[in-house]
Amino acid sequence: MSTKHFNGSNELSGVHQRAGRLFGYVSKSDLHFVAGKGWQGYVPVERTIEYKANPSRHECDARCLNATGRVMKCECSCGGKNHGRGSMICEAA
Repeated sequence: MSTKHFNGSNELSGVHQRAGRLFGYVSKSDLHFVAGKGWQGYVPVERTIEYKANPSRHECDARCLNATGRVMKCECSCGGKNHGRGSMICEAA
């Protein structure tokens, strides 16, 4: 099983903890160095997905889109990209 981190529909790389929260970046081009502030361009992790090593890769459905929880488990064809997205939209409304 692997762990994937997302902000919106973007899978994040370089995930690390800062001030008790997880942050990562979308791509290396998002990072830039600011004197006195260090590396900038990190965004907060909104969702953490445990992706099975041998997933069934079934089509996403309501179970995937409306999933909730601190760490969600996925084996859909989206690779976790859509997992929990529906519940995030409902929370924002």
